[in-house]
Amino acid sequence: MKESPDIPARPIGHSVQNPERDALSTRRQEFTVGKPKLSHWIIFLVVCCVLGLLVFKTALHLIHTDSKKARIVHAPSPVETIPVRRQTLEEVIGGSGTVQQFYSVLLTTQIAARVLEVPVWIGDIVKKGDLLVRWDDRLIQATLDANRQFVETSNIKIKNETRQVERYTALEKQHMGTPLDLEKAEIALADAYEQLAKATMGLREAEIALERVQMRAPIEGIVLERLVNPDEITHNDQIVMKLGAIDTVLMAAKVTEEKIHSVQLGLPAEVTFPAFPAETFQGNVFKIDPNIDPVTRTFTVYIQIENRPYIRAAYEVPLTLHAEDYRLKPGLSGFAHIRRTAKDVTAIPSVAIMSPSGDQASVFVVDRSGRATPRKVNLGIVANGMTEVTSGLNEAEKVVTVGQLYLKENDKVQSTSKSIFGK
Repeated sequence: MKESPDIPARPIGHSVQNPERDALSTRRQEFTVGKPKLSHWIIFLVVCCVLGLLVFKTALHLIHTDSKKARIVHAPSPVETIPVRRQTLEEVIGGSGTVQQFYSVLLTTQIAARVLEVPVWIGDIVKKGDLLVRWDDRLIQATLDANRQFVETSNIKIKNETRQVERYTALEKQHMGTPLDLEKAEIALADAYEQLAKATMGLREAEIALERVQMRAPIEGIVLERLVNPDEITHNDQIVMKLGAIDTVLMAAKVTEEKIHSVQLGLPAEVTFPAFPAETFQGNVFKIDPNIDPVTRTFTVYIQIENRPYIRAAYEVPLTLHAEDYRLKPGLSGFAHIRRTAKDVTAIPSVAIMSPSGDQASVFVVDRSGRATPRKVNLGIVANGMTEVTSGLNEAEKVVTVGQLYLKENDKVQSTSKSIFGK
């Protein structure tokens, strides 16, 4: 009797392994893991819809905001418009510069003599009648005395010659004299009168020369140039001094060339100086020099300012004006604000204007049918982003402020609502 081989006992609860069944189970698990779930498909479709909606919204936004894109699809060009309105514009034109005298006086000498005294220096304030230069008057005084003596001698000679004429006239009437003697006496009298005239002229010239040995200030002002010193010999018509009137001064402000058509005579101006930081000096445009500086590209505007004297405190002793009394002196630097005001004028935003600095400034006007038409305009002052339109537009017409660069005549446009009322 054969014995069967020993078969190991299986643990309780342990199933018998089946290779075919295990392989089939593994394939089912792999198929289950790789198959998309329904929720995944739903999420995918939602994302696609959102992306499509975003693309559509983006395309619509571009069409409504980009003129080029709108033109491609033949849609109305998106623009911003604003109605033309009347308002008050105030343009402030600035420029820095320095103070100058209101006018200057050149003083020349009329005598040839040695200078004895020059009691003033450059920058001194002088009053009318103050001594400026004194010359040596000894030679002139001697000439004056000699001419006085010539006049006296000529008067005596005239008296003597007059008596001689009277004597010869009486003798001729008595037939005791000859006509030749009377004629000689009359000629001598005429010569005496001629000598008196020459002596009188010489005396007057000497008196005038004596007056000129002292040069006095003809105006109240400041010494700008001193061209002579003591012990120098001057000649006739030599310039010896230059004075400037500063009771009224000029502020020579340098203004940029693009403002040359904005500045006009008589415009009010405010001038400030670093030397007087708490004060503002009022003035007006007195003169305009249209010549443009080729380096700085500026022109000069002269502003007239009353030079207010120094106001002394109540406890100070009142004195006549001196150098410290006139505060604004030539050379003082400052800054000018020229104000130009246009009241109740037609104005539009400056950004609406095409070629604002050229000869053919124009804007696009939107009519009631929503079509844009270019129109030429004439411009006035520019202030705070607004430009005056002197002709070419009527009040309440709508002009394009954004998007006009891509417009063509008679283009259909669509205005955005945010700028219709200029807000």
